[in-house]
Amino acid sequence: MLPQTELSLEHILKHHELYLKSRRERGLSHKPFVVCISGCQGSGKTTLCNTLIHILRQAPYNLNVVGFSLDDLYLTRTDQIELAKDNPGNRLLEHRGQAGSHDLNLGCTVFKQLLESEGELVLIPTYNKLLHNGRGDRMDESTWQKVYGPIDIVLFEGWSLGFKALPDKELERIYQEKKDDEKVYFTRFAIEHLRKVNQYLTYYEQELYPFMDIFIHLSPEYLDQVYVWRLEQEHHAKEASGMEGLSDQAVREFVDLYMPAYELYLPRLLEVGFFGQGPHGESLKDYEGWKRRDGGYSGAERHMQMTLDRDRRVIRSKRIKEAVLESSFTSAAEEDNEGLGTHHWWAGHGGIIAGCAFIGILGWMMFNRRQYWTQWNLTSLTTDKMTSYYKYIRRFNV
Repeated sequence: MLPQTELSLEHILKHHELYLKSRRERGLSHKPFVVCISGCQGSGKTTLCNTLIHILRQAPYNLNVVGFSLDDLYLTRTDQIELAKDNPGNRLLEHRGQAGSHDLNLGCTVFKQLLESEGELVLIPTYNKLLHNGRGDRMDESTWQKVYGPIDIVLFEGWSLGFKALPDKELERIYQEKKDDEKVYFTRFAIEHLRKVNQYLTYYEQELYPFMDIFIHLSPEYLDQVYVWRLEQEHHAKEASGMEGLSDQAVREFVDLYMPAYELYLPRLLEVGFFGQGPHGESLKDYEGWKRRDGGYSGAERHMQMTLDRDRRVIRSKRIKEAVLESSFTSAAEEDNEGLGTHHWWAGHGGIIAGCAFIGILGWMMFNRRQYWTQWNLTSLTTDKMTSYYKYIRRFNV
């Protein structure tokens, strides 16, 4: 079993058990457990997803597991052409891929049906990327995936899942700071075109992300690995299908269009995770933080991050705690009527408090200074300490 499979399986099983326990204790009825798997093109997220489905369906688990992709929610070719016409000159929206090129209404409908199904048939759309010379199109409904409830676990994977919009002022600041850097991709596009995609991304946060219970992220050690992986993926797909697909040059140009999103949105995902609050004054979403305010699953460290080298080997992994700003932390604690938030607070702070008792008043003062952030070891993200939010991209050598 590959390390990414083993780590993912452990993460899922641990939280699935806690999820079921939490629902029993709260007297809630059965509801599928939703696992979000994110990774750039060619990272192996689809293979990981399919492997996990196979394992979880077999003994000793024998679970009813369903998997599908954000790609399956791409607009039809006709609607994609209309999107491009509505955004003339915006190369980011000319073809599928970016935020705005998915049918979110369809996605929400599918999720609601999956979560509510008690035995009824649920149809999940499928998308063929090789149609129209590699431009892709949604398949006819007769070919859609057919699943029946009740469902135990839903695995949902996608290249940009977990990306969250930057505040307008922060996007503008980063753009101006990097506009003369030839190594950066996003400054090769007009700021208004980036703003449009950034705006579309807020709809994913509002409509799709609340369905997610836990998160698994496959991250590249260096961002240029995406080109190699995507070329390998295209070659394999063409060999398997016998269809023409994209040329190598077309693949490179295609990946170029994804780079701005990686540069702009990966830093936050890598540092605070899917369930962490943004560091630039973003409001705390109901599904974020150590205590979800939407009644969803609030187990600690719901985000698993794995970093892959060029050969897709896991070189490090970590679980990310749910970071919140102090103001949001205080507000959430006041709203906590079930005791779960208090449990998480002591779980995250007990060691720090004990340490302060040993080192005395100096340690206490240092601890007190850190309370702008909750104790998730994320003080390096505070605005006054960071020269640029974009500094985290430097690890990718772009």
